[in-house]
Amino acid sequence: MKDENTNDQRLKALFGEALGTTPTTEQTEQAWQEFITPRRASSRPRKNLYIGIVSAAAILALMFVLWPMMRNGGATESIQVFASLEAPKEITYTEKATQRIVRTPAGTTTTITLSDGTEVLLSANSRLEYTPNFNKEKREVTLVGEARFNVAKDAQRPFIVHTEQIQTQVLGTVFDVKAYPQTLPDVTLYEGRVEVSLNGASPRLMQPGEQASLDKKGQLKLDKAPETQGVWTEGEFAFDNRELMAVMQEIGSWYNISVVFHSRSLLEERIYFRMKRVSSVNEVLEVLNDIGIATFEWTNKSIVVKRN
Repeated sequence: MKDENTNDQRLKALFGEALGTTPTTEQTEQAWQEFITPRRASSRPRKNLYIGIVSAAAILALMFVLWPMMRNGGATESIQVFASLEAPKEITYTEKATQRIVRTPAGTTTTITLSDGTEVLLSANSRLEYTPNFNKEKREVTLVGEARFNVAKDAQRPFIVHTEQIQTQVLGTVFDVKAYPQTLPDVTLYEGRVEVSLNGASPRLMQPGEQASLDKKGQLKLDKAPETQGVWTEGEFAFDNRELMAVMQEIGSWYNISVVFHSRSLLEERIYFRMKRVSSVNEVLEVLNDIGIATFEWTNKSIVVKRN
């Protein structure tokens, strides 16, 4: 009787999970008796019940396999690391009150000479806002995107670059600032000294060859700058042992194409990659695919990165 009670419970559980309802005790008892009672005329009831049990087990197995997908809505994981921006089709110069605004399209750089003699190389999909004639106290510009600054020396007027998160202040030096939306900003110093601060916090002094950036916790840190950091001004992509996420963010920002990863583990994979920026998107993706670390596709106005 104990075995029969145990089997009752198993049948009850199988029927309940497979059919979405739980049979009554009487229905379960009747099904069990039909299963164990020899039938001379026909074995069909036992066969049908056996098939029902097997089908229930198959359904449960399938549910076990599909449950992780069902829990995630059945969709492949998508991690967007760069979103395309609203950019002009050509270099534009506009005036807004006392400010001048320069914007660049995808795959284009332009050089701007400010009133104090400072030269700014503005990268693709970038926006520089500044006062045509600086005042007697300071020189200020606002950047969205990426730029190389070769600042004219002026001991009386500090030169300040504002971005959404990081502020950079100098008197005269050469440095890069990169601050695209949805990416972590950084400042790379080549000559002289600069002070960087995060959202008005106490500034930190940088030395040539250092890079200031934000870590994953949003804290400002100083590290040795990658040797290939400034190669973008020479019209090249150049990455030596760089995280794939950072590589694809730079490619996305240059061509102004959204980049989506379908594998979280690929974000931190490291690659070596070098190529001319005049290359087409398809040419770049072809070379990346040849590396073999992942599959790169340009579809639906986005670059999709996924496991091979």
